[in-house]
Amino acid sequence: MPRTDKVTLKAFWEAVERRLTVCSVQELRVVLRAMAQQTLPTGRQAFLDTLHTAEETGDTVQQALRQDALLADIDDLMRELQAETKRADSWEERHGYGNDYDEEDSLGPYEEFVGPLTALFERVEAVFDYGNLPLARAAYEKLFKLFELEDDYGRGVQPDDLMSLDVGEARARFLRAVYETTPPARRSTILFEQMQQARSWVGGSCPMLNDLLQVSPKPLSDWEQFLTDWIALLRTRTDREADAWLREAIHLSQGTQGLETLARTEGKAHPRAYLDWLAALKKEGRHREVLAAAQEALQTLSATLPIRAAIADYLCAAAAHLKETQALRSGRWEAFAAKPTLARLLDLWDVASSEADRTGLMRQAAQHIKHLLAHPPSHREITEAFGEDDLEVPAWVDKSVLAHAYLLGEEWGAAHQLAARDQVLGWSSSDNPQGLVVPFFLVLLSEKKPAALPSNLTHLWQRVLQQSIGFGFWSEEEEAGPLNQLECTYTQAISQASLSNGKPEKILSWCVDVAKRRVSAIVEEKRRSSYDKAAMLIAACAEVLQLRGNNEAAGSLLNDVRNRFPRHRAFQAELNAAIQSMERKTSAGSHS
Repeated sequence: MPRTDKVTLKAFWEAVERRLTVCSVQELRVVLRAMAQQTLPTGRQAFLDTLHTAEETGDTVQQALRQDALLADIDDLMRELQAETKRADSWEERHGYGNDYDEEDSLGPYEEFVGPLTALFERVEAVFDYGNLPLARAAYEKLFKLFELEDDYGRGVQPDDLMSLDVGEARARFLRAVYETTPPARRSTILFEQMQQARSWVGGSCPMLNDLLQVSPKPLSDWEQFLTDWIALLRTRTDREADAWLREAIHLSQGTQGLETLARTEGKAHPRAYLDWLAALKKEGRHREVLAAAQEALQTLSATLPIRAAIADYLCAAAAHLKETQALRSGRWEAFAAKPTLARLLDLWDVASSEADRTGLMRQAAQHIKHLLAHPPSHREITEAFGEDDLEVPAWVDKSVLAHAYLLGEEWGAAHQLAARDQVLGWSSSDNPQGLVVPFFLVLLSEKKPAALPSNLTHLWQRVLQQSIGFGFWSEEEEAGPLNQLECTYTQAISQASLSNGKPEKILSWCVDVAKRRVSAIVEEKRRSSYDKAAMLIAACAEVLQLRGNNEAAGSLLNDVRNRFPRHRAFQAELNAAIQSMERKTSAGSHS
């Protein structure tokens, strides 16, 4: 597996210089001989060319870079690309209609430009490294503008298409060239404009001042004066980028103490200053101060700010490190209150000190979610808050999290009412809690531990838990941990839960009724991809009836469903498979 860690150019050259400093002439000869032995036959002349003296190297580099032709070569490529965009209709007629052509993923006629464009970027990189910054600035600006060229179908060459090029580093080189070639009096203003422009060209994360520092081993000229001018400029701006650049500049100029001052004096206007301060303290291992600073931030900032969740996460990490149980519990609640996700609900469960405490916390969480559902954020609020991350985006809560809170809080009636109002179709939606509540009640009514459930109910319950994790938007690599946490939480909850007298039969009757209606809806609408789900659900109901000593009702349920759809062979096959699974499990149990 290839390494993904990246060494910045500054760090690379600093490391090279350190190693050269401690190497003797003899050791350097050994290194060069080893490099020569690893050189392929086709690369031998190029390797020899690198061993010229400094004077010879200068002439060779100048010739190799072809500096005098660089801008002209870029202009030539631009004209070719512009001409190709005007021929888009004819290319589409030849390749686009009805052929094996993916309009979303293919570069189409522009694939042939990837190689030449990459080569030009490499030439400009060499020009930058050689020290011709005015030329590098002009060349980079022309190259980045090529990404703006698109035909009427929205096709063109984009930064992501240059697979072998580090476009982010190229952007940093361009901005470094802008910095060094702009008179000091105008440097902060011009750099601000160009950093915004560069982001629109390349996209992705916001360029930062530290990128300019890391792209060259040389210090930036007039650095102290620039920082003063830069901070003064940024304080006059309200852009989202300006906020990030101001916090970075203060950290670069004044360190952690500067971030602390910014947070304490202007935290309400710049709430992310608290996060930067906390991150700096954590990096320095000052956990006690992280805890205190996070608590201070939560006391200062409005209770409605979503960013409180990220601040509370720092509080929790510090409290866990310091073994401050009460602070950890408080932090978990603050994190959940700001962003009530399933993951944070499970964390809240884990921090409870007793069974009664867990139940109380889950019920408190349910009330909080109900309030948020009654007062959801507007689409405008979400859109305006969304930037490079979702730290400041208001929580959009769905009913599935409320259903989890009800079930874990043993509020059976509320869970039943919530689920009963929804449709028997659409269980894959996070806003339809019926797909969670019905299987949970079946598991609870089986009076078995989750590890000892019959086959269909096992598969049904596992599918429900997996789907719940899917609603949380974890990546495939991250799902194992949350799924295990969810399974453990419900295993613990089910082991201590029970339905009160008179309720079990009513709940079971409702579950069976929902299952029958769901099967009918799926089969009647010929949703073939869900036939296995329908068969599994009805078989799981039959398994619960059997476990509760009602074999006759179980058999009657299966026969009724079978007889209702005699001509739906695909569904009958799925139902037979589910029944056979029941019989195998029953047979295995009788022999054990």
